[in-house]
Amino acid sequence: MTLLKTLWLMLFCVSTGCTLSVTNYGEEEITVYSGQSVLLPCSCTEPQAKPPSFTWTKLRDHHTPEIILTQSDLYRGRVVFNNTSPGNLSILLSDLTEDDPVWYRCQISHEFRDIKLTVKGCTLSDTQSGVVKGSQGQSVLLPCSCTEPQAKPPSFTWTKLGDHHTPEIILTQSDLYRGRVKVFNNTSPGNLSILLSDLTEDDQGWYRCGISETQMRDIKIDIQTKLFVTLYIDGTLSCPLGADTVGTSEEDPSASPHQNNTIQYILLVVLPVILIIAGVALYIYKRNKSTVCIP
Repeated sequence: MTLLKTLWLMLFCVSTGCTLSVTNYGEEEITVYSGQSVLLPCSCTEPQAKPPSFTWTKLRDHHTPEIILTQSDLYRGRVVFNNTSPGNLSILLSDLTEDDPVWYRCQISHEFRDIKLTVKGCTLSDTQSGVVKGSQGQSVLLPCSCTEPQAKPPSFTWTKLGDHHTPEIILTQSDLYRGRVKVFNNTSPGNLSILLSDLTEDDQGWYRCGISETQMRDIKIDIQTKLFVTLYIDGTLSCPLGADTVGTSEEDPSASPHQNNTIQYILLVVLPVILIIAGVALYIYKRNKSTVCIP
């Protein structure tokens, strides 16, 4: 009985052939992000029914077939077919770019199915210039990201700028930065930030994150240095004083005006007072030392 049922199903599939489970009356829209992969669905009503042939084409103006995907260099190596189920005509389209959002058509001899694909690309969330501060030997994060966290640009570069803000060094191609640059877009596609470690004075300057000729962001690194003030009394080390100073006159945009005023007050008022007190102490010490007591 089971054998007869199987033979009947095989004869039914051969006689009826492939009929698309969803035709053009069931248009579908799919939205994905650049850099991702997408499954474009198309199948026969009977999973074991295989059509004599079928094609996937890219449409122009949602009507006219323009490119047969399997015959175009634009899709070479990016289209994967299902070879396990005869009636599954779906394809997997990978490494999506902003040039891919169009209509696609799955077609057999007498039927077709159209699918609209929308690809959201990377637009930088912030293109305003910024300043970050770091100290020698430490690390600093240079921020840059896409508006859509899952959108991955086709490529991006971090360059150090020379005079007149012209690109000078590509960080990932320079021996000066070898082993010091860490990227994050491997785990978060839209995060284009980098971590620059082991800072030196030569690292100070402007850096540019760019994904295209019109989409870029410039970040300046300010290297802080230490100013040490040491007080000596009668040739003896008395009190080492330290204060952080910034190697540029530009203010950190993340600091409030009140914080900046407080730092300036400490440097301009408190430090001179300490120096005056130390001078008076030194004078009194020398005067007492030179005094002769008479019985």
